[in-house]
Amino acid sequence: MWHIASLHVAPRRGHPPARGRAPAALPALLRALLPALAAAALALGSGDARGDAPRGPVVELERVPVSVLDGDTFDVDLDGNGHIDLRRERVRLLYVDTPELHDSPKGQDLRHGQPAKAALEQLLAGAALRLELAPEPDRYGRSLALVWAGAVEINLRLIAQGHSYFDTRYALPARYEDYAEAEGAAFSARRGIWSTKKSRTRYLARLRREGKTPRARDNALFAPGVQRAERMRPDDFNGRYVLVEGRVLRVRALNNEVWEALLAGARADRPLRAVALPPAGARVGVARWRADTRVRLEGFVRPYRGQAELQIHVAHVLDGTKAP
Repeated sequence: MWHIASLHVAPRRGHPPARGRAPAALPALLRALLPALAAAALALGSGDARGDAPRGPVVELERVPVSVLDGDTFDVDLDGNGHIDLRRERVRLLYVDTPELHDSPKGQDLRHGQPAKAALEQLLAGAALRLELAPEPDRYGRSLALVWAGAVEINLRLIAQGHSYFDTRYALPARYEDYAEAEGAAFSARRGIWSTKKSRTRYLARLRREGKTPRARDNALFAPGVQRAERMRPDDFNGRYVLVEGRVLRVRALNNEVWEALLAGARADRPLRAVALPPAGARVGVARWRADTRVRLEGFVRPYRGQAELQIHVAHVLDGTKAP
């Protein structure tokens, strides 16, 4: 078991680090803070693909006890008292979902799950760790975090190595493009879960059910490049994941928390219809868009009542002056 060298709550990036040692009372402060973090579910992002998670405490640890459960979950001595309390010190990596080691609704995948676990163990072993925690844990009480081992962003590294797909179901990282590019590069290089036809088929199907797919030119489900809503024919992209830029004509709420955005299309009488289904509607912030806002949308084009529509998975506001 490793011994504790130091523990302190660090300032957020962009602020100068504090000088000197952490106060002796800090572990007690963290012990008081962690139960409060277990009070609710992870908050969703604010609407732009830049994301706003995590925005909780930042903890830096050196040579503390760590126990890896699988490729995306580990136990760590967050409060610095020399042992791990499983009720409060289990960490789940944000934006990562590695293959399951046990039977689950997602299915078991030891062939790729074991290497993912080994990769996380190697990244964590003996390293100085930095954890940026989300303000609230997930529904299982696990602390959600971005984790660095030295200069390595572990969440991003696991995706780049093909041990996980890029999980965007609940929140989006500030470095969204880096994560999307890392996933696409791993897919093209046939790393990890993308290494065999059977495994690619399995994880592409899972991602498609979640509304996304790797951005890779050799992925038949992905349409390379950025389409212009004013020039594209949506029917040409049925069944494919596209990136579309366009000007918002109108936004309205439909039934069951579904939002509709109409973008100026190639014909004045045929706007491009984009819809945000729950929970994407809350995550992408469609309700705040105004007429003439320029946006870039990502998602699958699917037929609906005889007309192709874009089902929004991620949205970027390009003209912030139009969307307060």
